[in-house]
Amino acid sequence: MCGIVGIVNFKNPSDQQISHLVRMTKSLRHRGPDDEGYVIFEDDGTVHNYCGEDTPQTVRNSLPELQFAETVKGISSVVALGHRRLSIIDLSVGGHQPMSYLNKRYWIVFNGEIYNYIELREQLKIDGYSFGSNSDTEVILAAYDRWGTDCLSRFNGMWSFVIYDRQNKIFFIARDRFGIKPLYYFKNENTFIFASEIKALIQHPDVTVSPNIDYLKMYLNHGAKEYIKETAFENIYKFPFASYLHCDAGSLINELHPEVFWRLKPNLESESFCQNKANILAKEYYDLLEDAVRIRLRSDVRIGSALSGGLDSSSIVYLVNQQLKAMGKEELQETFSSVYKSDKTRYCDESHFINILAQLLRVNSNQIEPQEQDVPKEHEKVIWYMENPPENTCMSNWHTFKKVSQTNVKVTLDGQGADEQLAGYFLYFPNYLCSLPLFETYREMLKIIRLPGSNRFIFQAFLIVHFKLIFGVDLLTRLFRFIKKRNLELNLNQLLADDIQTRLITLIHYADSVSMAHSIESRMPFMDYRLVEFLAGVPACYKIHNGWTKYLARLAFDKKLPDEICWRKDKMGWPIPEKHWFAGGLKDWLVDEIESSDLVLRVTGSKLDINKSLNSNSLFVKLMRVLNISVFEKKFFIGKLKT
Repeated sequence: MCGIVGIVNFKNPSDQQISHLVRMTKSLRHRGPDDEGYVIFEDDGTVHNYCGEDTPQTVRNSLPELQFAETVKGISSVVALGHRRLSIIDLSVGGHQPMSYLNKRYWIVFNGEIYNYIELREQLKIDGYSFGSNSDTEVILAAYDRWGTDCLSRFNGMWSFVIYDRQNKIFFIARDRFGIKPLYYFKNENTFIFASEIKALIQHPDVTVSPNIDYLKMYLNHGAKEYIKETAFENIYKFPFASYLHCDAGSLINELHPEVFWRLKPNLESESFCQNKANILAKEYYDLLEDAVRIRLRSDVRIGSALSGGLDSSSIVYLVNQQLKAMGKEELQETFSSVYKSDKTRYCDESHFINILAQLLRVNSNQIEPQEQDVPKEHEKVIWYMENPPENTCMSNWHTFKKVSQTNVKVTLDGQGADEQLAGYFLYFPNYLCSLPLFETYREMLKIIRLPGSNRFIFQAFLIVHFKLIFGVDLLTRLFRFIKKRNLELNLNQLLADDIQTRLITLIHYADSVSMAHSIESRMPFMDYRLVEFLAGVPACYKIHNGWTKYLARLAFDKKLPDEICWRKDKMGWPIPEKHWFAGGLKDWLVDEIESSDLVLRVTGSKLDINKSLNSNSLFVKLMRVLNISVFEKKFFIGKLKT
């Protein structure tokens, strides 16, 4: 897990390239505090390899060609690559980047993990390839030489990387199937610049910083969208997930046309529920998730788990414990949780469920309670590391990883992604109910209505079902299109597939940003592509059944997890007591932040009624977005850039 940077300037090479590169790369130190490296390629084929002050002495001793980047002057470069390393696999000098392969033909900067690298390395050895390290990075280079761009379909992991082929002067740029690892870029008529974070790009003098007003207006009205190309910064873009670019330097300056290498194909067939088949599918689900956990435990550093108290994170903690026992490891698993035990915030507290699981599995439960007085300072950090404003303050997620950073754990396994694959949110009920025969719709409604907080979704489904019955599907579809409501007639599996590639991408971005802000690698077993493809093929009737969301997962962990967790009816999911904070002790801070922001006024077009927003659930969501815009302006556009 790392941070990567690159500059391609083939028309007007700069003799200041190394200083730009070092400054950009150092801004990503939180993504890689353990090592730093640089390589610069001149047009005549000369290669310059550099280190920095955070490069370990063992690396400098083992790679005598390394020079200190800060002392280098006057080199005009065509291609320059920078890397910050968080050492997770192969902690030796063998994992240093930028890394080369095949007599320095291929060079790579890589951020992420390839979990099946051991199996791929053995396969490549049979094909005649040799390796000088135990790192997954070297496996990527050999796989690219062996299979070309088709290597991406063989990788099971998370990644953003750039490979430069010196011999053919070709770039291979790619991101993983779900965009877990970020990659941003800026380009003009002379230069293409990429980096793991926007804050690195804006260190380069060619990149002028201004807010993207159209993006911020869209964000204010419709929420964060980390799956689209645009960002909150003008002329800075996301490289698309599940895509790659294979081209020469000249093509990077022109319009980019990335190729998509993976698409999710959901099962849209209607099928009646069968308990025997449900049992078989539950076993297959369990086995796939178990193997996803197994390969994500591959690490040369200490691993823990983020535990919210819900079914998903509890499933991961259970499977990690099973794997540790199978490997004969005696140390207790470390879990990390945000809790709210204070009198007026207990409505957000899940420590009851966290404690049940911790006692049952005998894990070390590390808990942290966010404090109201710390929120302004911590919130500014969230916005700085998130870059594009998020949907809320992210305090629960943020503090969980803050707690991890206070231990010797460097990797966590987390439960992100299950809800979007197994219909874990109540908002999926209308889609599910609308797809059933009328009698079954009534029967399921009676089951679902027992769940706390489900009433409005039942009412919505009731109206839609009977509108369809009276006026027909065509008129209903036209009505939803007219009011711009996402199509509730959409097949549930199609809706889930759409959400996996839209709203889930946004949540994944949050997880990566807050974990890497604390130099922690977050691994997501539910995002193993084998499991995602399997669940996309499971008929919808096994995802919601008898009023239970995520029915297949509950069936899989029945009698493994306590009933209080496995068959829990309420759903919370790392809630945050934001209303209590901002209507109470933090109200003055909230008002000052928003009313002092010129950017908020440009985006909203009018002054906000803050008191009205604090008293309305629907308006409060937008109020949090407005707050985030104001802090976004402060961190990136007022005075000198702050860290």
